[in-house]
Amino acid sequence: MDIKELKDVAVELMDALKNRGLGEVELEMDDVKIKIKSAPPAPVVPVAAAPVAAAPAAAPAAAGEAAPAAEVAEELPAGTPVKSPLVGTFYSSPAPDAPPFVLVGQKVKEGDTLFIIEAMKTMNEIKAPCDGTVVRILAQPGDMVEYNQTVVIIE
Repeated sequence: MDIKELKDVAVELMDALKNRGLGEVELEMDDVKIKIKSAPPAPVVPVAAAPVAAAPAAAPAAAGEAAPAAEVAEELPAGTPVKSPLVGTFYSSPAPDAPPFVLVGQKVKEGDTLFIIEAMKTMNEIKAPCDGTVVRILAQPGDMVEYNQTVVIIE
């Protein structure tokens, strides 16, 4: 069996895994053994919006449960939040091997490109709404961002 035939068999096995919802397929022919496992789908983690106004102090029992959301709100530094205008994939640079548009601590002017949101195979450059210094970048390249999610903070 040559390499092309092996590739064809492997592709057919992968299609069978996908179409039938199988977790693993193993095929043994002559001196060739092919074993293909499907990876479990990545878990979908819901993102909760951080409260804008500070809530009054909660009872001690509830404080333990509400602490993570409160910490997120308190961790954000003061400044102008730059929010994603659409749902998509965050990219900090124009290409994987290119340097990022901005770094934390970098001064920016109104209209400078801060990042890209890819939606439906379209790259949307997001510009700085004001002059200032980038104090926080809240997403990593490849992260999915939601509509109106704060991505960068400019002070």
